[in-house]
Amino acid sequence: MRIVVAFAALAALVLDANLPAAAVSVAGLHYLVGSWACTYRAGAQRFPYAARYAYDRDGHTLRETTSWTGGGDEELVGYSPQRGWTAVVFEDQGAATILRAPVGDPNHIAYHSIYPDASIAETIDHVSSTEYTIHATVRAGGKSIASVDTCLRGAP
Repeated sequence: MRIVVAFAALAALVLDANLPAAAVSVAGLHYLVGSWACTYRAGAQRFPYAARYAYDRDGHTLRETTSWTGGGDEELVGYSPQRGWTAVVFEDQGAATILRAPVGDPNHIAYHSIYPDASIAETIDHVSSTEYTIHATVRAGGKSIASVDTCLRGAP
């Protein structure tokens, strides 16, 4: 009896090792879909903003629309198994930033900007069904600025 159980356990391990890992796709970001009340913090600076996520392009892209007093932006996020995560942020002043992250876990995405420069590092972490955070650093004016955004489910 023990030999049969041991063989079954070994067979399960071998089969699991030969199966491909679960496919990662933009669908892995489903936890973001909906409305969020966020707060940006960098040093003494703090301001609230609203973020709303929805699928676009037949579910192949996640669209984020953010708004705050006096402004807002829009972001499109896509995923390729060969290239990983790509986010394009369109700012309301007409500028755009492109960020890339390696293939991997949609619950922890570590982006680095590739356009217009490489000064931005941003990590998005899925904390729970009601919270996510963004830790970022950017070089501006010869200084490095660190920030943390905390987002809670629900519109402000």
